[in-house]
Amino acid sequence: MESGMDSLLSRWRKIINQLENIPHLSIIPQPEMKNFTTWKVGGKALALVEVRNGGCLDEVVSSCEREGIKWKILGRGSNVLVKDEGFPGVVIKLGGEFCELKREGNCIEGGAGAPLSHLVSFAREECLGGIEFLVGVPGTVGGAVRINAGCFGKEIGPLVEKVEIREENGNREWLNRDDLFFSYRYSNLKKEKIVILKAVFNLFPEEQEILEERIREFCYLRKEGQPLEWPSAGSVFLNPEGNSAARIIEEMGFKGLRLGRAQISSKHSNFIVNLGGAKSWEIEYLMNWVQKEVYKNKGIWLEREVELWP
Repeated sequence: MESGMDSLLSRWRKIINQLENIPHLSIIPQPEMKNFTTWKVGGKALALVEVRNGGCLDEVVSSCEREGIKWKILGRGSNVLVKDEGFPGVVIKLGGEFCELKREGNCIEGGAGAPLSHLVSFAREECLGGIEFLVGVPGTVGGAVRINAGCFGKEIGPLVEKVEIREENGNREWLNRDDLFFSYRYSNLKKEKIVILKAVFNLFPEEQEILEERIREFCYLRKEGQPLEWPSAGSVFLNPEGNSAARIIEEMGFKGLRLGRAQISSKHSNFIVNLGGAKSWEIEYLMNWVQKEVYKNKGIWLEREVELWP
């Protein structure tokens, strides 16, 4: 009798020969996901496929769905915890045209796969302000828009003018500002089968020297307040309304607590860091334990900000 994994590999072999002949597409078979996530943990996926244009994306998604193979889009691997067992499906990364940036008046159109660091640098070079606060955030344009990423009291949502998406049925559509809804670490684009392709940001003219000074200030704040010396996924829990997850965890006395090689950061208690060689289950156990203990003692349920795969 064919096992679940054997069946999955059999279905994958049916489509890999077709995909390998498609230009502008690269495939890494059974990658260790710890090499593609900022936490540096996670087992193997079935494959990691980089697509460089819309046609490639359609081919990969339709092939996976035809064979009943799971697929997910991965940006820079931040905000994600892949389990030690890995992900039984295909991980898709957006490259090529999805990483392009261009100016349109006081707006910047960014491909969903473009790193946020490139977006910040491009805006500085074009003397456009408003997005400097994202310097150092290890994500992509698409991922940031999807979860309305933010820091230092600012969010990316208010800057978004319009977004191009690939709908579940494969159609492409531009959504204007009135079609979009953003709230704290949420947008109405946060749906399983919707793929963000591009986003347009409405910025404002600014002198380059002023932008460079702001970028330096935000870099300093990030370095002073966050444990950048260890792999992490950024903030683990959402802040409860009117409160701070970091403050709550610190009040509980959990700062610096360890399990194996995973640790609640002694610098910022809403970060769990990998001290080197941590396992995904250690990080997940710490997250679950903090949630339960905080709820038991304070009656507050801390919602996870990070996504668990699968």
